[in-house]
Amino acid sequence: MKNFTYSSPTKIHFGNEQIVKLNDELNIYRGKTILLVYGMGSIKRNGIFDKIVQEANNLNIKIIEESNVSSNPDISSVRSGIKKCIEHNVEFILAAGGGSVIDCAKAIAFGIFAPSDVWDVYLRKADSTKALPLGVIITLAATGTETNGNSVISNRELDDKRSVAYPFSIPQFAIIDPSYTLTVNRHHTIAGSMDVILHILEQYFSNTLRTETSDYMSIGVIKSVIENTNRILEGDNSYDNRSNISWASTIGLNWILGVDKQGDWATHRLSYALTKEYGTTHGFALVLIYTSWMRVALKYNPETMSRKLNLLGLNLFQTSSPESTIESFERLFNGFGANTNFIDEKIVMDESKMNDLIENVLALGEIGTVVKIDKIKAKEIFVLARGGKHGNLL
Repeated sequence: MKNFTYSSPTKIHFGNEQIVKLNDELNIYRGKTILLVYGMGSIKRNGIFDKIVQEANNLNIKIIEESNVSSNPDISSVRSGIKKCIEHNVEFILAAGGGSVIDCAKAIAFGIFAPSDVWDVYLRKADSTKALPLGVIITLAATGTETNGNSVISNRELDDKRSVAYPFSIPQFAIIDPSYTLTVNRHHTIAGSMDVILHILEQYFSNTLRTETSDYMSIGVIKSVIENTNRILEGDNSYDNRSNISWASTIGLNWILGVDKQGDWATHRLSYALTKEYGTTHGFALVLIYTSWMRVALKYNPETMSRKLNLLGLNLFQTSSPESTIESFERLFNGFGANTNFIDEKIVMDESKMNDLIENVLALGEIGTVVKIDKIKAKEIFVLARGGKHGNLL
């Protein structure tokens, strides 16, 4: 187990109608101007927007809006938000929505202080050293972005997608009301649950030894996500089921499960190419290649992967071998209605396209820690995913 210092500075208000806490959180900005960042209007339909406006009026707070933030938020929304913050002397940013909205808000918050264009920060050509304070109201259980400093942004003009993480862009508070997730459709419910599971697995698979405490914690949270997602898919769309997934989403990426080890994260970087090129929803893109990554990692690092897969298999699926555990994950994701290879997803990827995507993914060098993924290994993963379980070329 690694030495670590752990701090989780985000104050969490969890539960039904916890938006009432917004008054207390915004009180310090009485008479000031804030930027409200949100998506395509769902917060207006579910009443969140009206409650925010009411609290702002009570505190004489002026709201400037940055709306219509899309899934896989584009750098254009970030630049627009930065411009508004500068023009209106914004002192606080409030984000209301899912992970994309919050990631965009984080980019605005630290992008104001970037020495050049904010996209340079994502390219590692520039660096920010501080950010405007940020608070969030989460409406989707998926990314866990409400309590970490991660931000993933796309640049559609350049056909690129990048991520950065800063401790100073961690939200000061997060309002997590699972009732807001009750109306999330089946597709995004499944995508969110798979995203949570994959966040945990990215931290679980590690070469760091003797991490049993966080390993068993990880397995327990994954088990809860599986059970509660299956209940929802079977028709029990209850607040309690949604609550457990919402809390798992937060725990899944506030680093408590990975602070004692070095995680991997290669699959997340590889999946960005699929989302960017084919428009595949993030959670589904991860699942398309994750079991292929498992098999490639098992090939090149059998000691770590066998040990970790066997522990997962025994506790989640009652399996007794690495391959049977991988197959159990495939059955799990297929049972959710997700595909684990390109064929079933009807993704056509010829050799040239594959090489281009890999070139983009590895633009900053090798990725991953359990196994260092270079161009050769990345191609093995994509070929496995493209050809199904046995990796046959199309």
